[in-house]
Amino acid sequence: MTDGQWLFTLFLLLYLAESLRLQPKSTWLWTSRSRLSRPFLPLDFAGRHLILLPILPPLQPFGNLRSWELAPCPNGLELLDQPNSHHPILPWESVQPTLEGTKLILTTEHQLQCINQTSAEAWLERLKRWKKSSDAAREKDFLKLTTKSLNGAELSAVMQQVSIETRLLRLFGTLIFVTCFGVITVIYRRFGDGNEVLYAAAALISLQWIQAVLFWRASGRLAHPLKHRFWKMLACAFLPQQAMRAADHLCEALSPEAHPLAAISKMGDADKLKLLRSFWKSLQHSTAQSAALQKRVLAAFLKAQNISEDQLQEIPEKQVGSMAYCPQCSAQFRDLTARCKDCGDQELKAF
Repeated sequence: MTDGQWLFTLFLLLYLAESLRLQPKSTWLWTSRSRLSRPFLPLDFAGRHLILLPILPPLQPFGNLRSWELAPCPNGLELLDQPNSHHPILPWESVQPTLEGTKLILTTEHQLQCINQTSAEAWLERLKRWKKSSDAAREKDFLKLTTKSLNGAELSAVMQQVSIETRLLRLFGTLIFVTCFGVITVIYRRFGDGNEVLYAAAALISLQWIQAVLFWRASGRLAHPLKHRFWKMLACAFLPQQAMRAADHLCEALSPEAHPLAAISKMGDADKLKLLRSFWKSLQHSTAQSAALQKRVLAAFLKAQNISEDQLQEIPEKQVGSMAYCPQCSAQFRDLTARCKDCGDQELKAF
């Protein structure tokens, strides 16, 4: 490989690395093209998983949606979506919420990584209020919070705002992408190490400096100051992959406190039912103390969507020799007395 090809490969790898994020398994990525995707769950980095942002131009705005991770119970605060499918309950007297950036410290051993500073501060105030409230008041507040997180109209409005706020950053990110991986590559292939490549490189740097100024101005309009804002601006000015992904920082900072199910109004019927089934099944077989409270919210949501629970029940097509299936993951078994280990010793159903 020539020096130019090595440099191209390096920039491509750096761009792909910049397009990866580590997120909890409760995170779902929602893009303007009405696509919902999850992190890659088989790879676990201390409870966080890799998720790939949209990489091909035109670059899209996105939002980080989260399923419910904390719920009040009479015995304390229940932690949902834990890596080992266990839902520990923290007694209210042990919950001492504090913030470290976007990280919500619950106790010395438990913490929650929030989607942005706005969400972190809202959860801090909410937990302080829950500690002083009665069980009925906590339940009412949780129902209000979850109902709001399922509001599809509110999610659409926020995503429209994210699209407007990041429009110029995404435009220049696309221009830098095309210049770096398209224009310079073609010029280098045709003219080699000539002045033409230097002129193209100068144009690329100029675009990066414009992007850095746009990022500085756009991030200054945020309600909460962006962490390491100056250094991120400096990186945009000198590193192409940082300049291409400059809009991502604003998308993350502006992401709404919304549940993935809030996006189903923009999805096709098949994708909608598939997503609903995954959450409905999970709740039907949940061992969480707050499962009944969550089921109330989901039942009201299904009613508003004119979807009955009968539509969500799914019996897999029977395979030869199978006698039973797991109602949660649909795996099939020959032994009626067996249990599905993958779903926490879930009891099977006979065909």
